[in-house]
Parts: sequence; structure tokens; C-alpha cells
Amino acid sequence: MNLSTPPHTWQTALASRLAQALTLSRLAHAPLSDDAADQAAHAGGTRWRLPARAVQTGNAPAVALAEMLGAGKPAAHAELATRCLQQFRQMDAHGTQDDDLGRALAAYLGACRQAFDQEPLSAGRWQAITQWLKAWVIDEMPWHDVPLAERQDAFERFATLAVALGEWTVQASRQGGANPASATWMARNSLKAQLGLDLPVLCSVLRGLDTPTAANPSVNGAELGAAADRQQGADPV
Repeated sequence: MNLSTPPHTWQTALASRLAQALTLSRLAHAPLSDDAADQAAHAGGTRWRLPARAVQTGNAPAVALAEMLGAGKPAAHAELATRCLQQFRQMDAHGTQDDDLGRALAAYLGACRQAFDQEPLSAGRWQAITQWLKAWVIDEMPWHDVPLAERQDAFERFATLAVALGEWTVQASRQGGANPASATWMARNSLKAQLGLDLPVLCSVLRGLDTPTAANPSVNGAELGAAADRQQGADPV
């Protein structure tokens, strides 16, 4: 199933840069940032901030959901897409009304790994992926010369997919049987459709970011995917 419109030029460039980063980050130290002051001002976020627009302006999130689920038309997933986008904004609020595309992309990549490895996307892991994107991708990509609507579409898609995939993975793990494999299938197909990336390759790099958090992979309210339930003692995903 291919419901997506042809990718925007900027997203094509993003996919290419991510593919390069997956290789380069294995071979070299992270590059130095040229905007240290900006990063210091937004230590938890990225410079890929943009004004939030009303939920749900575009059809992009629903199209991406239909593609990930492999069933149904975008119109059937519009309500779910709206709820996922609202949930992401609530979870990633940092005292600002702006959306952060870098954080949304990090959450999406982390949710793909969550589905593949069946390990929780904790706040620490989410931030580690954000930092990896800052070092290898964000500073290498144009931003302000990209049409605002294109950037907003990208944020809405990645934020929606991150929440939906995270929740699906949690529910699939509780049901057991073949259900976790369905989450992996969704992550694999979505990642290929959105960014042209291979899921095992992505996960092998993201595992390497666990070093600072592996000794204490704590779960807190910032975690994607039914965090409150797991805090009460349910098995982690």
C-alpha cells in the first residue's frame, strides 16, 4: 500500500542525510556544533522549532497512519491522528507553544526501535536520540528556507507516528503471541516509506546511544507509550 504523495524535496534530503549519519556516526566523533548558544538555550530541544498550527490542518498524519497500519483510508484514521498529535504536544511541552520537529523525529526513530527491540523509549533514550540528531543531522540541513507548511507537515507526521507506534507496541506486548511482530512490521514499513531507512540498521546505531542510560533505564511520565501503566508495575516494552 502506498498512500503517500511523492516526498517533498526537503524530506528527500533529510532521508539522505539520515542514511549518511547512520554510517558516519559509527566511524567518527560527532561534529562540533556551530550554534552552541542556541543549543544551550534549548538544551532539551532543537533549533527545528516552528509555530504550531491548529489540529488537524493537513491530511498528512492520517495518510501516514493509514500507510503504517496497512489498512483503511486516511479519512478513517483522521480522529486517531488528531488524538496522537495532541498527546505528543502534551508530552513534549517545554513551556513554549512551538512545535519541535527535531524532537518529533527523534521520538519517531525511537518508537521504531521500541517496536523492533521491545524496549521502552524512556526519556533518557529520547533525549539521546535528539542529541544524536543535533550532532549528525540537524546542523547539516537547511531550515528557514524550507516552506513552513512543509515543515509543519513533517512535524505532524512524525509526532503522530511516534505516539501511535509506541502505543501499538505496548498493547501488542501485553497481548503476546504474534502481536509484537505486527508492531515490528509496522515500524519497518513506515520507516522505509517515510525515510527510506532499514529498521535493523537504524536500531543497531540507536543501541549504541544507550551507554549513558543503560545502567538506569528509568521510566517516567515523559516516556512514550502508556508510561503511567508501566510505572504501576506492568512489564516494560
